[in-house]
Amino acid sequence: MKFNINFGSISNLGKVKEHNTDAVVEFPIADGHVFAVCDGHDGVEYGGALAAKITSEEIKRYFFDRSYGNLSNALTNAVSYANYCVYNQSNKEDKYNGIGSTLAILIIQNDEAYYASAGNSRIYIHKDGQIAQITRDHIENGEVSVLVGKEKNIKFSVCKNPIQLDGNETFLLCTDGLTNQLSNNEIFEVLNNSDMSSEMKTARLIDMANNAGGTDNVSVQVIDFSTMTKKKEPQVSIWRTVAIVSSLLLFIIGFYEIYKYKVNEGTPTKQSVEQVTPPVPEATPVNQEQSADNKPKEQSNTDNQASPQVETRNATTEPANQQSMPVDDNKIHIHIVEKGQNLFRIGLRYNVPYAKIEEMNGDVAKNLTIGARLKIPVKAIHKITNGETIESIAAKYGNPASDLIKANQLSDGEQLEVGDELVIPLSKK
Repeated sequence: MKFNINFGSISNLGKVKEHNTDAVVEFPIADGHVFAVCDGHDGVEYGGALAAKITSEEIKRYFFDRSYGNLSNALTNAVSYANYCVYNQSNKEDKYNGIGSTLAILIIQNDEAYYASAGNSRIYIHKDGQIAQITRDHIENGEVSVLVGKEKNIKFSVCKNPIQLDGNETFLLCTDGLTNQLSNNEIFEVLNNSDMSSEMKTARLIDMANNAGGTDNVSVQVIDFSTMTKKKEPQVSIWRTVAIVSSLLLFIIGFYEIYKYKVNEGTPTKQSVEQVTPPVPEATPVNQEQSADNKPKEQSNTDNQASPQVETRNATTEPANQQSMPVDDNKIHIHIVEKGQNLFRIGLRYNVPYAKIEEMNGDVAKNLTIGARLKIPVKAIHKITNGETIESIAAKYGNPASDLIKANQLSDGEQLEVGDELVIPLSKK
């Protein structure tokens, strides 16, 4: 793993409730960490705290000190097993009938993030000055419709494709005790503060929720990352090594001097030493077929394999120096939503704030489904001509080549065909 994981994790009673029915859990796993928040819902005679406790404990039992080949499948099985345990408990005594718990779980492993949720506990991601909710609330008619343990079988949300991490992300897991008190803008202001540690952000969000009324228990986990650095060896070890080597050298030199004295004892000392100047060799003519230093000339290699290039069929290439093309602010690209995508990921792909996509697409964006058609504002749709490369096309529009590769999902070394169309995304702000 390339990053250190930094986090804060707090569950707070709030200012009104007598008992805390929330639960939080975090623990390390191989090459990563697991985080989860739970909000227990009472049955016939309370029992919400028990439901949250069982859910969090069974999640930890499922992942602690174990490894799985497919974390998406493991997440599905872990939530299903926690549901089984809570449901069995609810049937043991009448007073526990109907208990259940929300769940938001995040697993960081090998620079990837996997997540799942049930109910209205949420996971947010903050990246590049944007914040987005990556889980969805399970609410029907104003009531939480999915709870761990409420029914024998549970239908919940789980990611199929992990989020690839580059170390600039911050994640927030929270119960509705936070989101019922604070707006997304208020949460964003805290997460966007680069001068706060993850622990400080967690405590700050708890305080803000309580100051806004604190009508419910509130549980918060904030996770961010820092670059791993290699530990330096203590300098004392280096100096100790130098001292030992120096002592050995002095011992060897002393022994050699004594030995030389014994060998040369009684031998007359030379009064002078004749200095001899070595003869200068005659100049040799240089072979005309070789260079003066007698080395073969190096061949230059001008092959460029850095970027995908359009196949040229006896066509001339365009001049290298191009002026930036004009931008059509009204150009729209239609994006077809695929499995595992959400507005935040789509926005990063095209350099468009997810809020802008939601504004342009209304209910289609708010109730995102696979196959949905989203209108995305772009600079242009470029039709490829002979001799163009990703770099030359990017230069025309004033974009880095990486933006075009990301927006069009191009693979390394992929050949572009004349006549194909490329999406030119907006510039990063």
